[in-house]
Parts: sequence; C-alpha cells; structure tokens
Amino acid sequence: MNKQVEIKCDQIARMIVKGMPKTRIAIEMGMSYDGLQRITRCPEYLTIEEQVRASVTGQMDARLAKRAAMETEVEDHVPDAMKVLIDGVVKKRDLRAALELLDRDPKKQFAKGPHAVPVSANGVSASGLNTDALAQAVKDADITHTLLQNTATPATKPAEA
Repeated sequence: MNKQVEIKCDQIARMIVKGMPKTRIAIEMGMSYDGLQRITRCPEYLTIEEQVRASVTGQMDARLAKRAAMETEVEDHVPDAMKVLIDGVVKKRDLRAALELLDRDPKKQFAKGPHAVPVSANGVSASGLNTDALAQAVKDADITHTLLQNTATPATKPAEA
C-alpha cells in the first residue's frame, strides 16, 4: 500500500470510528461508494482501523479515569463544603444578632430611627463620633439589615404577575 492510500485509509478509519455513515465518507473523500467498500475490506485498512479504534478508546479511557478521579476528589471535599455553608449560615445569624445588639445599645450610639443620639453644632455626636462617620455606619447597617431581611424571607414575598 502506497503512502497516499495509507493516508486515505487513516482518514476513512477516523471517520468510521467517529460514526459517520459510509455514504457521507465517500462524498467527503471524493470517491465512489464501491471504491470505499473495496478499501474498507482490505486487511491493511482493517489494521489501520483497529489502531485508530485503540487510540480513540485509550483517549476515552484516560478521560473517564480523569473524570472518576475528579469525582472522587469532589466527593471527598463535600463535608468541608457543607461545613463552610453551615458556618456561613451561623455567621448570618451572628450578624443579625450583632445588628440587634447595636440597635439596643444603652448609649444609643448606633441606634436607628427615633432612638438616634442627638448631634451637637460642631458636627460631633454626643457620643464623640464624627457625624459623617456615624451616618455612614448607620447607612451600612441599614443596607446590611435590608439584605438580611431579603435573604431570610424570600418565600413570603408576593409573586409578580
């Protein structure tokens, strides 16, 4: 078998292993269907096709082994991921509790609404904090509180029509 026919055999074998129908392969290769049939019956072609199948199967086996190893690795880390999620939930509760405590501060330094500390004329609150800093802290606390309320009660929101 000459080199040109061997290259064609390799291309044909790859298409057949890929699952392409022989009628389409004949069109792609620019040959008649009978000519393709003659080539695919040659013992040399059958050897080449077997080599291509072995190569493709080896690649598939390698991918499957890699996927199985990744699944095992992910499976090993599931408990750690669950712990992180649970810790995150606990931290949200801690944050909510911290916001409630700040709102109930006896000195009313960080209270929201009518319980807020009055501000003096020089821009410093009665607690000694700068008005801008206090305003920013209250704003950040309000945003955090709103986010916590939105994530805590998504099922109670009315459905949009």
